[in-house]
Amino acid sequence: MYKRQAVKDYGREISIFYMRAVIALIIVIGLLLLLFFRQFKLQVLSYDTYQTQSENNRIRVRPVAPIRGLILDRNGVLLAENRSIFALEITPEIVGKKQMDDTLTRLGLLLDIDEKQINEFKEQIKFRSKYKSYPIKSKLSEQQVAIFSVNKHLFPGVSVEARLERYYPHGEDVVHAIGRMSAINKADLEKWEKEAQATNDFSRINNYAATNKIGKLGLERFYEKELHGTVGQEKVETDVRGRIVRVLERQDPIAGQNLHLHLDYSLQKKANELFKEVGARGAVVAVDPNSGGILALVSQPGYDPNLFTGGISQANYSALINSEERPLYNRAVQGTYAPASTIKPHLAWLALQQGVINSSTRIADPGWYSLPDNEHRYRDWKPWGHGATMNVVDSIIQSCDTFFYELSVMLGINNISAGMEQFGFGQKTGLDIVEEKVGIMPSRAWKKENRNQFWYMGDTVNIGIGQGFWTATPLQLANSSAVLANDGIRFDLQLVKEFQIGTKVESNIPEMSTEQITTGDGRWLDTVKNAMHQVTLPPLGTAKTAFEGASFSAAGKTGTAQVKSIAQDETYDAETVEDKFKDNALFIGYAPFENPQIAIAVVMENAGGGGGNAAPIARKLMEHYLKSNDKSLASNQPMGQQ
Repeated sequence: MYKRQAVKDYGREISIFYMRAVIALIIVIGLLLLLFFRQFKLQVLSYDTYQTQSENNRIRVRPVAPIRGLILDRNGVLLAENRSIFALEITPEIVGKKQMDDTLTRLGLLLDIDEKQINEFKEQIKFRSKYKSYPIKSKLSEQQVAIFSVNKHLFPGVSVEARLERYYPHGEDVVHAIGRMSAINKADLEKWEKEAQATNDFSRINNYAATNKIGKLGLERFYEKELHGTVGQEKVETDVRGRIVRVLERQDPIAGQNLHLHLDYSLQKKANELFKEVGARGAVVAVDPNSGGILALVSQPGYDPNLFTGGISQANYSALINSEERPLYNRAVQGTYAPASTIKPHLAWLALQQGVINSSTRIADPGWYSLPDNEHRYRDWKPWGHGATMNVVDSIIQSCDTFFYELSVMLGINNISAGMEQFGFGQKTGLDIVEEKVGIMPSRAWKKENRNQFWYMGDTVNIGIGQGFWTATPLQLANSSAVLANDGIRFDLQLVKEFQIGTKVESNIPEMSTEQITTGDGRWLDTVKNAMHQVTLPPLGTAKTAFEGASFSAAGKTGTAQVKSIAQDETYDAETVEDKFKDNALFIGYAPFENPQIAIAVVMENAGGGGGNAAPIARKLMEHYLKSNDKSLASNQPMGQQ
């Protein structure tokens, strides 16, 4: 009978099973030991490290931007405020370095973000913390907010945030007075970093942790610290997607101070309107001679500062930069012009004060003046002259060039330079604007240093009528007019009248300038002022037509400045000369004559004669200010000469 043989070896199988079981047990025990060690390391050895990381993933400290201070005029008219806008913001750490370019490209296509804005954003985040969010586009429309909301899931690390942004309700009317804001750029950050490293003080950098805009010009720049305020912070709990669940702690920011100005917006607006009516370029500066407060500071043409606040487009910026009208140029504080005949009262006072002449001194005027042993003729504006002899009062009233040619030679450049500095020429006025230029009050030393040339007598002759090397800003001209109106007392000019900190108001007390004119015999100053009064009156005043029928009394001086030199044998013809070479029109003055409340300077580029162009604008502005501010309007009666 056939016997079946066993196919399986049960003993061997049992041996293999036990061996595999032991190996599996060893592996399991090894894995358990590894897991136990890992847990021990995480929860014991590295507890502090991972607790901090976990807390940071759940709890975040965010800077809170302070509310920027407001700027208001003397009557409470709001000139700079803060408006709520929606801004598209990016957190670089969440987006990631590798995905940043792709994210920016797609956002640009989705929300019409141009290359300039993208490049500015890249510069902004290059030197700043990657854990904070930064705006790439401000002032999103409701449609743009809706478009992004639908596509938000495609852009991790990008969000729409509600922010407060600077807004200027009166646009270009006040831009050259209060300035503007713009984005913090690479140069700003590098400057702050150097300052912080040198002083070991990083408070300024930290104070802008939640801010991406800064004052760039005007008051916005000068009072940046006061306007900005102090940054706050809040500790928030977030979910796994970075969304805020709740606020755990909050340190409120401190709002910036409000600035109340001497500026009268109504007067400011009127000056802009008058310039636009005649299509002129130039500047107007009006000063309260009793305090040095700036009542109006106008430069035409202007521009809308709101274009810069949210990030100006390349097209708009190019249009402003390339414009022949130069709207970005603040002519009121940066424009330097030959003061022309507006400085004749100042020179007359200096000569009278120093005894070089007296009120009886007379100089012949055949229509020209020549230096001894020199055939060159310095011509009077009236070719046939003003008469056989002219005294100082008549020469101011009729603006006789010949008289002041000779007067300047009698005084000498050393006396002129030192004397005119007392009126603020060649110096800053103290105005709370960084961009102010000083112009040129020429002297022998100045010419040697800047031109490497000696001073000649002919240079002095030209100085006598405010031409040659002498240049001044409209701000300095208004200041010099205020000094005359205020009987020689000179203040440092200022725009800000008061600082408001919460409910507390602090006055910006006017300071006397370190330079004051030495009046000495006061009658000489009265002589000059009376002559300036008669400039505005018939029968011979050069501004008589402009002030005809005025309901107030005034004093002033017209000026017409040559822009292009005319050869000895040439004649100036306004009809044929190019517009850019036409004379500049100027006027300085104050009103009311008996109790000055406003001193003013008007400069109009390439407009022609000062009496026919600048003086009418000054008269209208004086009238507007005196009426709107209920100032007493004195009768316009001629005063006797001294």
